[in-house]
Parts: sequence; C-alpha cells; structure tokens
Amino acid sequence: MSFDMMTVGITAVYVLILQPFALLQILPFRRFLTRVQKRYILIFWCLLIVLEVGLVIAIVSLDVFPSRQIAYWRLGYLVWIPQFVLAFCFTRRFWAGHIFIAAFRILFSGIIYTVTRAILLNLYPDRPLPSLYFEQILLYSALSLMAFPFLLRFFTNIFRHFEVASTRRYWRIITLIPVLLAAESLYLSLLDSQEKILDLLLPRLMLLLVIVLLMASIRSGQREVYRELQVFEKEHELQQLVSTAHYVKLSETSRQRMAVLYEKKRQHIDHLLELVRHRDREGALAYIEALGAQFSRTKLPQYCKNTLINAALTVYFARAKELSIPVTATIDLPEELFCSGDLSIVLSNLVENALIASQKQPPSARHIVVMTMCQNGVINLLVKNRFDKAVEFDEEDLPVTHVKGHGLGMKSLARFRDKYGATVFCQQKEGWFTTYLQIPLPASS
Repeated sequence: MSFDMMTVGITAVYVLILQPFALLQILPFRRFLTRVQKRYILIFWCLLIVLEVGLVIAIVSLDVFPSRQIAYWRLGYLVWIPQFVLAFCFTRRFWAGHIFIAAFRILFSGIIYTVTRAILLNLYPDRPLPSLYFEQILLYSALSLMAFPFLLRFFTNIFRHFEVASTRRYWRIITLIPVLLAAESLYLSLLDSQEKILDLLLPRLMLLLVIVLLMASIRSGQREVYRELQVFEKEHELQQLVSTAHYVKLSETSRQRMAVLYEKKRQHIDHLLELVRHRDREGALAYIEALGAQFSRTKLPQYCKNTLINAALTVYFARAKELSIPVTATIDLPEELFCSGDLSIVLSNLVENALIASQKQPPSARHIVVMTMCQNGVINLLVKNRFDKAVEFDEEDLPVTHVKGHGLGMKSLARFRDKYGATVFCQQKEGWFTTYLQIPLPASS
C-alpha cells in the first residue's frame, strides 16, 4: 500500500473539484428547502466530503488500478453518488429533475474529460497520459468551474417554476434523452483507450452542441408553457377582482336598500300598530311577510366567513341562478386563511368548469354541489356536478382536454396541489363528476 502526503493532497483537491458539479443536485432546489433542512444538508455534505477523501485515499493507495490516472477517473463516477442520494432524500418529489441533472453531469464530465486529455496530449506528446493525472485534475477543475455557473443558472431557471405547472409527465419523457446520451457517453468512456482520445474529440464536441441545443429547446418550451399559465392566472386574478368589485357593488346596493327601510321604519311601525289596533290579524301578518321579503332582498349572500372566497362564490352562484342550475353549497372556511387568494382562484375555476359542464346537460339533469369543511388540521373541499359524458384522465388522475386553449385550469390545480402539498382526487361515477381536495393546514394554524 503506497501512502504519502502527496496522495492525500491530490485526493483532497480532486474530491473538492468534484463538489461544484455535485452541488448541481441540490442548489437548483434550494428555494424549496426550509432553513432547518439547509442546515442538515450542509452538515451531512461536509461529512460526506471528509469520508470521500478518506475512501479515495485508501483505494488509490491500494494500487488496485493500473495507474492513478485511471483510479481517479473511475472513482470520479462513484463519489458523486452519496451527494446525489443526500439531495434526493431532501427533495424526493423532484426525483425526475435529479435524474435529469445527473445525466447532464455525466455528459459534461465526459466532454470535459475528453477535452482535457486531448489538450494534454497535444501539449506533452512525449509523456504518457497516466503521468499527467495531476495536471489533468487541475485542468478538469478549471473547465468544470467555468461551466458550473452556466449550468447552475440553467437548472435553477428550469426548476424555479416547477410549482407553476403540472409537468411530471413531461419530465419523465424529456429526462430519457440526456439519460440515454449519458449512457452512451459513459459506455464509450469506459471502453476507450489513449489511442482513441483524439478520435473521440470531434464526436464529443458535436455531442456538446447537441446538449446545448437540447437545453435551449427545453428552456424555450418551458417559457411558452409558463407564459400561458401566467396569462391564465392573470385572467383569473382579474376575474377575482371583478368578483370583488361585484360583491362591493352588491354590498352598496344592500346598504342602500337597508337605508331606505330604516328611513321608513317609523311608517312601518305606525302601520303595524294601526293594524293591531283594528285587530286585523291577517293584514298584520301579510304586512310582516312583505317586510320580510324586502329584508331578504336586502340581505347580502353569505356563503362563508372568508371575504375573498365569498365574493367569488357569490358571483358564480349568481350566474348559476341565471342559468337555472341548482346549487347546493355548504361552505365552512375561517375568515383568515393562509391560501385565500390561490384557493379562491382554484375554487372559482372548479365552479366555472362545473357551470360549463352543466350547460351541456339537459335542464332536468343539472346540479352543482360545493362543500368545504375544516377538520383535524385539514381543509376538505368537494366540488361536483352532473355530467354523463366520458371524461379522459391523465396519469395523475386529472381530467384532460384536447381542445386548444383549454385544460390550463387543471394545470393551475396541479400547481396549487404542489405548492401547498394538497391531495387532489377526481372521479366520474354514476353521472357525477367529482373533484375532491385535501389541503393540510400549517402547524401555526
């Protein structure tokens, strides 16, 4: 076993230069981590670095590989696994993203490794490549550090809006491309020899071009999806403002009607007293019923205590009344709610979808049910409507449509689910289409 301080120093440098690419597994998802999680990751990460340095020193010193250049090269494909597992454990729901990033790391590592060997062979044609392993480590470090900020920016932008859209199916498909490319690149790297290095340089540079084009196409496609979703949500935010304005208008109308009744209260009392003095029981009851009808018209609809959600429901339920669609509503929501704005948009969208679907039903087969309840630290929300046509569901059990311009509402629902850790269940059964949400309340609530 050959053990010396030079091996310790070179190994420490080698493990440290691998960390920037390893950090690509966690830094793009840092905004989704709590402060406590970040602290634990930092502690575990530092421990892993120390353990990796010790493990690599031991393996290299055992001389189990033909040369140290080959030892460091092959161990480089293994020491990234612990950090990958650590990042995966803390951000498990981004598993497709982690595989995507890992594939790109393999691709860029292979390209940089080939470029460094080609450069060194041209600079030192008379020296065997294994003797240049330390120079190669330093050159690899320089090139990887140059690529790191660009890759970090790309992956951060890619996953910054992960919560905005339901893109799980997309990631499962698109991730296969870099994974297959990485497998091919890794296969060539493990089989090639020093004599093939210059022959591989041009294909690897062409592969680099393919990767850059792939990254650009993914980014461009995501921008379009997010732009559509932003427009969709802006429209719903505008509808929310319109709902609030309409609610304010209704409130003002109610106040004015109440003011008129208040101004005439003396007349109403005198008239009732006159009817009582004349013992006109039927006339008094009829007059009281007439006053009750006026108060009912004056009363503002109150579906729940939450003003924002109540405003939205008031508008949509009024539309249902205009369309002669019966609505059964039991809304139990607190006045202050941590997700009032987003929940108002989601609930408005679900009720609007129910209105659209109900209009496609015969008048006798129309009905909408909206129920919410807070219980055991969970908000339970149910929206269902009569609908007898077949509904297509995707792999996440969300309804899909192939009509252009539609279907963004379900993406908004998926965004809400991912943002608040909610559970969404959609079902069509016995002529009813049902959407059920469970939203966990924060611990502080």
